[in-house]
Amino acid sequence: MKESKTPEELAKYGSFVRINGVNTHVWEMGSGIPLVFIHGFMAAAYDWRLNIPVLGKHFAVKAFDLPGFGYSDKPLGFPYSSEGYADFVKAYLDECSVKKAVLAGNSMGGQIALEACLKYPDRVSALILIDSGGYPGSVHFWLFRMLKIQIIGTILMSLITPSAVRYVLKNDILCDSSIVTDEAVDYYYNVYKTANARKIPPVVVRNMIKDELYIHSRLSAIKCPTLVVWGAQDKVIPPHYAELLQEEISTAKLMIIKGAGHMPHIDKAEVVNNAVIDFVNKAVLDQ
Repeated sequence: MKESKTPEELAKYGSFVRINGVNTHVWEMGSGIPLVFIHGFMAAAYDWRLNIPVLGKHFAVKAFDLPGFGYSDKPLGFPYSSEGYADFVKAYLDECSVKKAVLAGNSMGGQIALEACLKYPDRVSALILIDSGGYPGSVHFWLFRMLKIQIIGTILMSLITPSAVRYVLKNDILCDSSIVTDEAVDYYYNVYKTANARKIPPVVVRNMIKDELYIHSRLSAIKCPTLVVWGAQDKVIPPHYAELLQEEISTAKLMIIKGAGHMPHIDKAEVVNNAVIDFVNKAVLDQ
């Protein structure tokens, strides 16, 4: 397929800012305590579309498309690893003149939030881990496992269609199929009309898997307030791993949400929004 569209033409929300040379798609709203959302694998800041408008009334909410995903640049030379992304999160905080923020990450975004907290603990006031990656062997998603094989990954990326996007969202990611609208499918699919969009995911998968053991070995060093949120019906990273994370992080509180899959912030947005408001206010004010 011809890659002919620019991110500026395709993105429906937010604006663009250059961070460490990467043209980055950002979506920001509100004032007060800084709350930074980090999306997961093959996703975008658009994942937080049911959260930002609500939470932006309470906090300075900031979300961005990670390099390699969404409508941010996808440079082939970017360090697509947990540490590379953690450094980028810090650079984003610097760009926003934010000294300390609550980091909320879903799936791979949780793994990145963990690494950012471990590497830059003075920049993180609290953690919210939503169906988070970072625990060795936790990802049971068939696509994630297949993409790590270089040849198969290349083939699979070439086969992405709107129908494939819809199938994965309905059957693997979300519980509430009514949320999988034509708009959502188009938004995620249109990403693959941008330069390098089909080349980056297999690289990211291989690096993220390599990083899991190192992150896991340091989890006990996390001392900031931590909320672990998990969908009870998560097929990608089963809820068992939420319990393991809670055991590893001494400050962690666990919340399992029934009727939610891998993205409870979409399946059960109101429940998650209320939990985030309560947690952030208490976590930051108690420090």
